[in-house]
Amino acid sequence: MLISILRGTAALALVVLFAPSMARAENVDNRLLETYQPVTHLDPKEQFRPASVQSFIADADLERLHAGSWTVVDPEPEPGDLPGPDTGTWRLNQDSCTPTRLLGGLACYAAAGADGDGASVVYGRVTRPEGAGAIVLQYWYFYYDNTYSYNYPPDDFIWQAHEGDWEVVNVVLSEGEQPQFVGYSQHCRGQRLDWASDQLARLDTHPIVYVAVGSHANYFSAGSHDIDTRCLPRVAIEFLQQQNLPLPVDHSVDGGEVAGPWEAGGTFTHIRAIEDGHPSWVAFPGFWGELQYVHAPPGTFQFGTSPQGPAYHDVWEDPLGTMADWPPPPPPD
Repeated sequence: MLISILRGTAALALVVLFAPSMARAENVDNRLLETYQPVTHLDPKEQFRPASVQSFIADADLERLHAGSWTVVDPEPEPGDLPGPDTGTWRLNQDSCTPTRLLGGLACYAAAGADGDGASVVYGRVTRPEGAGAIVLQYWYFYYDNTYSYNYPPDDFIWQAHEGDWEVVNVVLSEGEQPQFVGYSQHCRGQRLDWASDQLARLDTHPIVYVAVGSHANYFSAGSHDIDTRCLPRVAIEFLQQQNLPLPVDHSVDGGEVAGPWEAGGTFTHIRAIEDGHPSWVAFPGFWGELQYVHAPPGTFQFGTSPQGPAYHDVWEDPLGTMADWPPPPPPD
């Protein structure tokens, strides 16, 4: 009994000793995330704002792949009850819409997203890669749906669609908390710029991000942007060449919703902290949506899956190494 009491006293002493330093570290991280929170500029044609995952999960069935077929395991999943790693192959399937419909089911997803639309949200993560002498601030944005249209304004000619979309903006600081560079995700890769670059638009300490309609790729300026051909399937490139059509581009026309910190003067975006395994949905290994589809004359074809969550992206696992391979944007005309 005495030994148990002593052990309990020692454990309490450790909590009392380390709790203040843990609180200080959390306060520092929150301050950094708020100081460098990006300002997002959406395209006027964009139908989704960065959202909380709760609404999407509430609209989805939790399904497991078994014997080559997807089976509903939970028709009403909760964010805190999603399965973790090494438990099978899973997906969250938004059960009232499908990306096989007109323009990837955009109207259905927009209606479903608007029905559960809450506050504008970004998921903030602070990581200090060992031995790198750097602090990486990551701002993860979740969109209810991804429907890229070849034409602008969007139409049903050629499109690519999948449920759920994760994008990230990175701000890299020195150990002394001085900003060094930023990295914006774009499709399978991204672009980076030094903090001091004239091409980096900022509102004081807040980098400005121009979000491409449908794809939600992040850019340093408004306008039309070439998509890195390494992110385009070879079959898609060959098809467009055979049809004498130019390669696809992203469109991020200015004039839509502006969101971010209070200073931006638009929609306030709440920062919700995430880290490895916390909240528990971060560790969910499944796909955030059903299958991905591509539409082009003469029909609609299944092509891949919806994306996995933040913790399963290379830029989460190795942010500095991943961004080292991201080029700067082309110089302005």
